[in-house]
Amino acid sequence: MSPTSSTRSRRRSGHAPPAVARERAPLAESLGGRLEALAEHLDGALEGHERGIHQARVATRRLREIVPVVVETRKGLGAKLRRRLKRLTRALGPVRELDVACSLITNRAAGKPEPGVVALRAHLTEQRVAAFTRLRDACDARRAKWLLEHLTDVVRELERVARGGRGELAGRERRRLARRVVDRAHALGDAVTAAGAILIVDRVHAVRIAVKRLRYALELTEELRLARTAALVSSLRTIQDVLGQLHDLDVLRHEAATVRRDVPPDSIVAKDLERMSTALDADIRQLHARYLRGARALAALADRVRDRIAPCLDPSIST
Repeated sequence: MSPTSSTRSRRRSGHAPPAVARERAPLAESLGGRLEALAEHLDGALEGHERGIHQARVATRRLREIVPVVVETRKGLGAKLRRRLKRLTRALGPVRELDVACSLITNRAAGKPEPGVVALRAHLTEQRVAAFTRLRDACDARRAKWLLEHLTDVVRELERVARGGRGELAGRERRRLARRVVDRAHALGDAVTAAGAILIVDRVHAVRIAVKRLRYALELTEELRLARTAALVSSLRTIQDVLGQLHDLDVLRHEAATVRRDVPPDSIVAKDLERMSTALDADIRQLHARYLRGARALAALADRVRDRIAPCLDPSIST
């Protein structure tokens, strides 16, 4: 989307982001950018548009990484913002997964609407409608307005503080970020160890989530100009793509198994779905093998983050 069309989109929307200052302090710039991304795509998400759902989900995840750094989260506004963002992320997730599953089944069908494909696509469509209804229940227009308005207030407060002469991160903010980076790195190392070498999908999925969270924390570290993390982020994104494909295929495999349980076992639909499941199993195992080839390097990356990046943020932190 061009800057002009993006601006037109936001003008049509009732969810306008805060005005962009020419020179923002790093914290205000990072939070404001994430807020603008959510404001741009949230209307589309709540209308059911596939791209809006995907982009809004990414924006909520990135906001969830910075909000605990800039706002006290144990009580008050920070805690409420964190809960609302988490609720929105979780509501967007199932819709996004079903969108991807529908796309995968279309691509794998290669224009051949076999009975199993037709039955699975109908099931996915039905599940998507139900997931979207839950999304609208979790974040209606009133809740969306509250979330965007309060995040806008936080950005404005950060800009006010910057105009008062403190544009850099305060010590407490650096400590919060350093602690999150350390916690994310520990979680990734633990997830890799727990996953081991045997394909247990839930454990591999835990690695994917840990990779994603550490990646977002390191992106924030670079945005705030505290450490150079672009190479680490690139490595994490590469393994995240592999694990993301594995997860998407597993979701499709699960939905195919659900449909197969509800049809006669000797029917054409059941046989089509069994063939599909066998192919999905093979693809999942290939992706798992790719992950295993990089698992040791991934664990080493987590160690490097704890040993080198976290002390740049707060030399006193225990890693």
